[in-house]
Amino acid sequence: MRLLALFSSFLLVLGLVLLAPEPPSPGTPKPVPDAAALARAEAERALRTMENRLNTAVASKDRQAFLALWADDAAIFPPGKPVVVGKENILREWAPILKDPDVSLTWQPDKVEASASGDLGYTYGKFRWRGKDPEGRVQVHNGKYVTIWRKGKDGRWRAVVDLGTPSDPPPEPPTQEN
Repeated sequence: MRLLALFSSFLLVLGLVLLAPEPPSPGTPKPVPDAAALARAEAERALRTMENRLNTAVASKDRQAFLALWADDAAIFPPGKPVVVGKENILREWAPILKDPDVSLTWQPDKVEASASGDLGYTYGKFRWRGKDPEGRVQVHNGKYVTIWRKGKDGRWRAVVDLGTPSDPPPEPPTQEN
């Protein structure tokens, strides 16, 4: 029985030695990670950071920090309104959110993806707007958004396209009384 256990141990060690990968010989180049995958992963980390910065700028009502995160030629698509182009125009469109202390807008990306080149990407997720209606009643609206980001020649990421759509069910139509 002891001889069988000793022989089994010997076979196990021999098998491990034979199956172990050979160490690279001196001068053998180490495998290089895929450059595109590294660029994409770095860009996706940067996009998460940019989403956080934009969220923080809006939450703190910091107009200058907000403005710095948009490309000069950026466009937004406010529901029921024409396309707004240019970061100064975007700042004017967002003014009610950025000025009113009773209004908040928060969001969380569900997906962050960057191009293989690492200079263009998008985020999308859900948002929540909280404010008051004209009568002063608290209103909460949920929605979905997508933001497209571009890395500029200066190496900074800026939002170039932003679109939000409401997710709340449509309001009930008014009843007509006869």
